[in-house]
Amino acid sequence: MDPAAPLPDDLATLWYLVRRVAGLMDRSGEALFQREIGTSLAQFLVLSVVEAHPGPLNQQTVADRLGLTKGTVSRQIDAAVAAGLMTVRTSDQNRRENLIALTPVGTELVRRGDAAFEREKAATLPFVDPDDMRAAIRVLAALDGVLDPSRGEPQKQRSDTETL
Repeated sequence: MDPAAPLPDDLATLWYLVRRVAGLMDRSGEALFQREIGTSLAQFLVLSVVEAHPGPLNQQTVADRLGLTKGTVSRQIDAAVAAGLMTVRTSDQNRRENLIALTPVGTELVRRGDAAFEREKAATLPFVDPDDMRAAIRVLAALDGVLDPSRGEPQKQRSDTETL
């Protein structure tokens, strides 16, 4: 399908483009992380979330942050532990909860992946107008806020006629 071809309405076009771009980004990220650090995009994302969090955290937090199921994250954690990239320990507060943390090798892998991503971004982003990128982020963040029921009642958008 031609991405420029009009679909029945703006929402359908947006839906198509979001899914298409997300798929392209996933494939590009998968290829990048396989090539540069020998791991999958999913594995890198789990490691990256853990690395960005100060101190140990549980797998449900990682799953929520990435929008993945707990089972998917669990498989990635098992693979990371087997590869020596992560540790798992039982929480002192809740014996049913496992806390995860990166090993020094896992931290180094994330840093190498971040550097590879920065190089890729520097090669790609000059082709996208920064104002367009910010506008896309604003629109997607607004839709996320409206469509995600876990965020509670969506905020009413102020009309142009309303005053501050």
